[in-house]
Amino acid sequence: MVELNGRRCIIDKQRYPVNGDTVLIDMSGMYEWAMIMIHPRRLITDDGAFLMDDLLEDIAVVGVVTHEVTTLNTDDEAPF
Repeated sequence: MVELNGRRCIIDKQRYPVNGDTVLIDMSGMYEWAMIMIHPRRLITDDGAFLMDDLLEDIAVVGVVTHEVTTLNTDDEAPF
């Protein structure tokens, strides 16, 4: 499980991404969530930036998001 920018996701490092998958990317040591588009080849980050062509050379896909973990109870005094 990876927590980044307020999102907690389970990633699969062995799975090959397909069009529309959310992935964790490594941009020269900085991690970011992005949606992958295969044709044309590009990444769209959470903040809406399009990364394509020469910008993709320094980016590595770390893994494909399989599940996103969300908190259902935000109350500090949970009854459990």
